[in-house]
Amino acid sequence: MDRVEHCPHSGSRLARGLAAAAFAVAIPAAWIFMPDSMALSQETAQQREARLVEGAKREGKVIWWTPGAARHLEQVLGKFRQKYPFIKTELWRAGGSEVREKVFSEARAGVYNVDITGADLEDIIEARKLGLMKKHDWPNTRDWAPGRYRDSEGYWVARHVLVAVSVYNTQSIPPAEAPKGWSDLLNPKWKGEISIPKDFDWAMMLWSAWGKEKTASYLKEFAKNKPVVGAGHNARAELLAAGAMKIDMRINLSDVLEYQGKGAPIEWVRADPIISKGTPMFIAERAPHPNAAVLFADWFTSLEGQKAYHDATGTMMPHPALKTRLTEVLKGLNLAPTPADIALQSREIAKIYGELFWK
Repeated sequence: MDRVEHCPHSGSRLARGLAAAAFAVAIPAAWIFMPDSMALSQETAQQREARLVEGAKREGKVIWWTPGAARHLEQVLGKFRQKYPFIKTELWRAGGSEVREKVFSEARAGVYNVDITGADLEDIIEARKLGLMKKHDWPNTRDWAPGRYRDSEGYWVARHVLVAVSVYNTQSIPPAEAPKGWSDLLNPKWKGEISIPKDFDWAMMLWSAWGKEKTASYLKEFAKNKPVVGAGHNARAELLAAGAMKIDMRINLSDVLEYQGKGAPIEWVRADPIISKGTPMFIAERAPHPNAAVLFADWFTSLEGQKAYHDATGTMMPHPALKTRLTEVLKGLNLAPTPADIALQSREIAKIYGELFWK
């Protein structure tokens, strides 16, 4: 039975640093004895997979740390194990901030226990500085949008694409009074009736679409409506569906469609633009199972792996050949993907958001 671990609610930071000699001893042989670059460049896809399979069989395991629902992620890993039954999968899942803390704190302490993990857009610069990301060619992603769904240098690709929309309760707000766009959400009649996340990512996505001046002005005006800072996206969606709030500013469209399918009285705003972002995933530079890690990464980014993840989660995927319900409902709307370089402004955005909404 493959192990699924969950993030504890509290814990202390690991001690920093390991002696250089101890680090050298800990390096797996697979990091040192790899085929040279010329040999790798001449491989066929079948030869590449055969080489990775051989190495992965010796390693026997792949470890994935990621946000997401355990039931969804286990479904994905189950598909991977069907194809590669000789690889055990170990999953540790938690919220995005908990995954970030675990990955970064262990790396600073010289502890390397993960093969595949990820970070939010605003964290990838720090992850790169810490040397956490393994540079990889990601052969299945050459048609993915560079800078949005894959790093041009090969350090990360998007795990999925989150489409963020404002949502309202249809029992509390008649269709004729429902907001139709971003400006409608500034109406003073919604004062105290809108919930927002503590996470500033929706402001970051707007910043990317509109620029600093327009976004900062909008946020200051929106703050006059005294929005209620709520818990996670799912908890706020539940409160919205129950009528505890009339509007929520940012819920994943995939979740909205799922709730609607269950009969929840909610509807989403077809704003212009519709904001979205890819959430980076990467191979750990010091992965303890490097062949299994690359094999999983190649499978995950294949059309087969992308479909498996979509079928489990309902989210939009970066693979351009995968057509889903989300791509259908978004037809004709102005979808604004967020480029990764927005991370350079993340501290400034977080500061403005915190000063306006966390008081």
